[in-house]
Order: sequence, then structure tokens, then C-alpha cells
Amino acid sequence: MNAVLLGYGTVGKGVEILCKNVKELDLKQVFVLPEYEDLPYFSNDGEGMVTREDIDIVFECLSGTEPSNTLITLALEHGKHVITSNKATVSPNLERYVDIAKRTGGSIQIEASVAGGIPFLDAILKLQKLEPIRGYQGIFNGTSNYILDQMQKNGMELSVALKQAQSMGYAEADPTNDIEGIDVFYKTNITNMLAYNTKNDTLRKPIGITRLNTTDIQLAKENGKVIRHIAVSKQQDCAFASIIAPAFLHQGHYLANVPDNYNAQLIFADSFDYLGYFGQGAGQLATAQAMLANAIDTIEGRERMIVLDQEKKIQEDLLKMDWIVRAKTGYEQADKVEKIDDQESYYWFQHKDASLIDQIQNWDPEAMIALWIE
Repeated sequence: MNAVLLGYGTVGKGVEILCKNVKELDLKQVFVLPEYEDLPYFSNDGEGMVTREDIDIVFECLSGTEPSNTLITLALEHGKHVITSNKATVSPNLERYVDIAKRTGGSIQIEASVAGGIPFLDAILKLQKLEPIRGYQGIFNGTSNYILDQMQKNGMELSVALKQAQSMGYAEADPTNDIEGIDVFYKTNITNMLAYNTKNDTLRKPIGITRLNTTDIQLAKENGKVIRHIAVSKQQDCAFASIIAPAFLHQGHYLANVPDNYNAQLIFADSFDYLGYFGQGAGQLATAQAMLANAIDTIEGRERMIVLDQEKKIQEDLLKMDWIVRAKTGYEQADKVEKIDDQESYYWFQHKDASLIDQIQNWDPEAMIALWIE
């Protein structure tokens, strides 16, 4: 099969490298924003590339939502098999992409958009054909995990750990999407659609790690806990709920023991209780191999089709979990709270009402809010 590649950054170059390992695949052309001198292999004519009659597969690993959305849409309209790692584009558009592919005979494959080199979505697509997936938990962002791991193990302040992550290439110059949970928001939304066969619904705004400090780490240690940034999701009947937030996990929890910039996930279902996955959630070749795995599925005619034929809605009370809050003000206004400790005018308390989160952030914009999982 003949392929073109959209994007020549870190992941795009990885795709180019690994394409050479697949003898049935011929990479014909690469789309780049600035025009290279050695045409025609490099080109800025993205629309021309994805509509070529001799092209079967379109690898898409551009940054941002445009021109990626336009080029993916155009490729699918022309019956191409699109393989993408772009979670920011896939998250709001997946339902539409699936509809176009069904109509034109193409396909959309997105393994690399969630959990990098871990075959997490492949497992989701396979397992949910047999039985409903009850839910999942996971660490989906290596940058945040690296920062929290350094804070936990070496007592670093968040700002110091972030600078170290940037120096090692784990964090972007602008790390907002990673440390504020936006990256995990996209991945959770995508996972929900595939796991629950559902069309898009609005998730609760993610809570990032930016307000955590060494005092919180110490509180965790004193209580036998480890702080990690996780997504938690649960499905029941025709509804589901998801939370993205820092979490105080007991030291024996599977996700509490994920080091450095690694990712890990747990999938829950009746027949097997839970399955665990662990590995590199990002990186050049880890992400590229997920894209090439999708390509091999296309070549061999065994793609896992994405079906979004349900309209399940979010029901937040499905996840009744304890929350822990550190705040300077507003705690006296909270109902049914238990004061855990106080130090230097900070107060920690626990509560079970997720709707209180929005109120707390209004009372104290600097409040640390996290899950407290036993």
C-alpha cells in the first residue's frame, strides 16, 4: 500500500523511520508547513497529497487542530485509511470522522492518540465487543507523572521538577496542556467514546497538578499515600462518569507505583475483574509504532472498527469518591467536611460532594483539590 505522512516533527520522523520496516508499505510523500528544497518528497500541498488516487493510507501527526482537521476530513471523504496521533483533533471530531469513513469506505484509526505506545485503545475495542466495560483508571500523561514522581521521591518543588522535565524533553516550553490536565481530558473523552460505544458528551473540567506542593506530598507520605494525576471513569446502564484530577493513592495501588514519565492503565469488566497496562505513553518511536501497528492492521484487513451508536449521558453521581481539599478560606462554608490537619493557615478537609468543587474554587482560587482513594 502507498502512504503519505502529514507532519514531520518528532512523531512524524518516527513514522518515517518505522515505515522502512514494513515491506508492504511505500511512503510516497511528506507534508510540511515550510516548503523543503528537495521536492517532491516534501511538499506543502497537503490537500493534493491526501486526495491522490494512488494513496491508500494517510498518517497524520500534525500539532494543533488545523490544518489537521481539514486534511483528515478531506482524506476520509476520498475513502482513505487515516491513522492519527492527534488527540486534540480527534476528541471533538471522532463521531464525524467515523460517519464519513462509514459512508466512503475509508477508516479512522487512533491508537496513538491515547497512551502512546501502549495498546490501550486496541484492548478497549477488543474487550467491549464481548461485554460492557465497567470503567477504567489510568495515568495518561508522562509529563505530570514525571513531575509528581520527582516531588515524591526527591522532595522537589513542582516548579523545579517541571524545569527538569523540560530540560529532558518530557515537557514542552509551554506545559499548560500537560500540567492543567487538558491533554488527559482529550484522551479521556476519546477513551469514553470507544469504551462505551457512545457519542460525545461534555466531561467535567479537568483538575491539574499546578497547585500541589511539597506540603501536600508530605501529607500523602504521612498517610501512606502517593500522589498521581489520574483519570477515573465508570459506566453503569446507560450512563457514565469521569473525573480527571490528582489523587492520593495508597502505596500498594497499581498506579501509585508508575515511575518517571511512564503511563499505566487499568480496565474493569465482569469476566476478568481488571487488566493492567504499562509503558511509554509518548515519545518518538513509541508513538510511531502504535501508528504503524494500525497500518499493519489495514494492510492485513483486520482493522478494529470504531462504533459510536449509543447516546449515553454523563451522570456524575456514579463516581461517589472522597475529595481532599487544602484551602486558606471557604472551608467553614462547606457542608459535611472533616478537618484533617492545619498548618500555617492552610486547612485540609475531606468531602464526598463533587458539586462542591466549583464552589471551593470560587472561595479560594489557589485551593488544592484532589481525590482521596483508599
